[in-house]
Parts: sequence; structure tokens; C-alpha cells
Amino acid sequence: MLRRRLWVVLLCAVLVPVTAYFLSARQEKLYESSAEVYVNKSDIGSAITGIENQALFVDEDRAAETPENLASVPAVAERALANAKLTDMTVEDVLAETSVVSKGLSDILEVTVTDPNPARARKLADAYALGFTQYRGELDGASITTARKEVERKLAELEGQGKQDTTLFDNLTQTQQQLATLETLKTSRTSVVRPAEEAIQVAPTPMRNAILGLALGLVLGVGLAFALDALDTRVRSTSEIADQLGLTLLARLPAPPKDIAKADSLVMLARPQGTHAEAFRMLRTNLEFARLEGPDIRTILVTSAVEEEGKSTTAANLAIALARSGSRVALVDLDLRRPFLHRFFSLVHAEGVTDVALGRATVAEAAKRIDISASLLLANGQGPDETASRGRLDVLVSGPLPPDPGEFVGTPRLGAILAELRQTHDLVILDTPPLLRVGDALTTSTHADGVVVVARLGEVRRTTLREVRRLLETMPVPTLGFVV
Repeated sequence: MLRRRLWVVLLCAVLVPVTAYFLSARQEKLYESSAEVYVNKSDIGSAITGIENQALFVDEDRAAETPENLASVPAVAERALANAKLTDMTVEDVLAETSVVSKGLSDILEVTVTDPNPARARKLADAYALGFTQYRGELDGASITTARKEVERKLAELEGQGKQDTTLFDNLTQTQQQLATLETLKTSRTSVVRPAEEAIQVAPTPMRNAILGLALGLVLGVGLAFALDALDTRVRSTSEIADQLGLTLLARLPAPPKDIAKADSLVMLARPQGTHAEAFRMLRTNLEFARLEGPDIRTILVTSAVEEEGKSTTAANLAIALARSGSRVALVDLDLRRPFLHRFFSLVHAEGVTDVALGRATVAEAAKRIDISASLLLANGQGPDETASRGRLDVLVSGPLPPDPGEFVGTPRLGAILAELRQTHDLVILDTPPLLRVGDALTTSTHADGVVVVARLGEVRRTTLREVRRLLETMPVPTLGFVV
């Protein structure tokens, strides 16, 4: 399947990376600079008061996420803009260009800024890191100040009530002193440990995108190839044709060489000792075996499902092969829609079947004898094959085309012509139109003893073969087999 669809895979493997490269090359250049901030998780308040802060004993992942989330708030971006003294950017712009992540399981936050201007990227990374330390320090100091003011308010209430000698008053006094000490010693628990360095270009990356595009193109190409193959109803194996038609394979015939096909010639005449001719001799042998299955099978109808499947070429080469085996063979062109046999034997202006039917010529006059032994040598090349001299080939071309070929093939006169040929020859080969285009072959089958179907791999479709099988089952004569 991949060999059949190789063009799809190669097309995707070329187009996707090329497109990725050129689209990447046209993107705006982006530069990246990073600064690092240390986040101290120890609590100086706990150290002074001896009271453990339960907030420090939280899940490690959650503890790592908290500084990252805190560093990505608009308040930090505002301080970064103020520190960098930038007036052409908004808070939203800063947040869009900045990312804050933890470096593994450490207490280091990496602040990264991506910007089209390398100098601004470096400046903004430093300003953002500093802004975060300022914001975190304000938060830490604000909580202590708020707590101290609340304790002082409670003490004032107790004094107003005359409860200075109570244990609660003593405890609150001690707490006030501790909070005052903390407020005096308060420092931010974050600090910049590595300022931003020279910004480096991170985008665009045409080569990397092209490599990724190549990988994606190969995957896409293979997937598309499988999809096209699944949707393709053309038959590509001989066994599938045999299953669809329910027939026996008679021969596999290679396509004729281009020079022979272009010259409207036949391999049995032009190259009788080649491998192509050997395939027709194999067809001849298998057909002889198939004829043994029925009584006196002498008139054989050759047809196909649609045009361009090689039925005329097969019929002509088969007739020559049969004649060279010593049989008297008549080849009749009954494809009165698109006749072709006259080109093979240079009988363009010869009288044909319709001339005989109109009484313009007799069968003996219209049937042209073909020299089949002039170029045939024995396999060892020593001389002509004497067996072929005992056989002969007479070709009866179509003649002038009738206005209604479908009616003509059903006339008694045509039946009489074919009966006369059957009496004077050992075998009569009939070249008829395709089965699925017109009903000529079905009508002509009443004058035949057997049918041979020609199918071209890669062209015929499954639905076509099913319809051919249905028509073959309605014919009054047996089907001898099929040729691929």
C-alpha cells in the first residue's frame, strides 16, 4: 500500500516542512532573557517567638505553586513597569511576555521575559524580579503591622476595663513586644540572586520547525495514504478479482511494451519469443484445459467490464497463439461501438462483418488471412515452427458501423455468419464491447459457447466486479475464466 501511495507520503514530507520553514522565517524575531529570585521559606517570626508557623507545613507542590502564582499578579507587573520606567507597555503586555516558574524542587524562581527588543527583554526581566521582591516584602511587613495594631487595640480595651493584672493582658503585652521586634527586623523573604543576562533569540526557529514539519509530514502522509487506500474501491489483487467474480484465473498478462502499444502492434507478432508472448501462450494452454469442462466449446466471447482494460489486445494475441498451435482460428471484431482489431492487422479499409451482413461480400472474401509464421522461430532459434504452418488465422473486422449496433448483434444474419465461421474453423474468437456499457456482449453470448473476462488491476472496482458477476450469471453460456 505504501508503494502505491508513495507519492502521497513524499508530497506531505516535502510540503509540510517547506511550509513550516517559510512561515517560521516570516515570523517576528523574539528575544528571551531570564533572572532568578530566591524565595526564603523560613519564618523569622517563628524563630523569635518559638511558635511554629503551621502554614510552612503544607504540601510541597502547593508550596512551590504559591510563589509562582503570587509573582504573576498585576501588582507585580505594575512595579516592574515602574522599575523599568517603561511607558509604552501596559500591565497586560508585561504579564503576556513574562513567565515565572520554579527551577525543579529548589527555592529558586526563574523570571523569563520574551520580547521583540533584546534590550527591553533584559531590562524588563530585571525589573520584574525586583518588583516581585518588593511586593513580597510589602506583603510580609503588612501582615506583621496589622497583627501589632490588633494587639494594641485589645490592650487598650483591657486597660479601659481595668484588667491590667490579668493573664490575658500579660500575654498580649508580650505578643505586642514580639510583633514590634518583628516589625523592626522585617525584611523581604525574597531576593534577586541572578540578574538577567544578554537576551538570546528564541524565535523564529525555521530549521527546527522544518525538522518537526518533516516528522509531522511523514506521519500525515502515511495516515493520508492509509485513508486514501481505505476509500479506494479499485481492486489490486488477483485473488480479490477471483473472489468477486467467482471464476478461475486463466493468465496474468503484463502490459505490452510502450513501443509496441504506440505502434498499435501485437507482441505475438512483433516479439514472439519475448516474455510478454510467453504469457499469451500460457493463456492458450489454460484455455484449452478450460474448454475440456464443456461439450464442444469452439466460439469464445472475450469481453471486459469497462473500456481500456485490454480485451481487444488479449483477443488478438490469443487468436495468434491458438493459430500457431495448429488450430484454424477466426477472429471477429464485434465491438461495433469502438472497433480496434483493424489497427492491429492493418485492415483499415477492409470489408467486415457489416459488409457480409449487407450482402456486399461473402464470409470467405471478408475474412483476411494473417501471416502468423513469418517471424516465429523455434525456442532454440534454429528455424520456423512447423506446427504453426498447419494452423491459420482469419480476421473479420467490423466494417462500416451500423446506426444501431445493439439491434445488429441480435439479427439472424449475424448468427448465420458466426455459424458459418464455426463450421470452417476450429475456434472463433469474438471481441465484444464491455459488459457494463452496452448490452451487445449479453446479446452476442447467445451465439457463443463460452466467455472469457478481461480485468485490469488498479482500474476495475469492486462494485464493477459485482455487477459483472451478476450479468455473467444471466448469460446462457458458461464463463471459462478471467484474465488479469
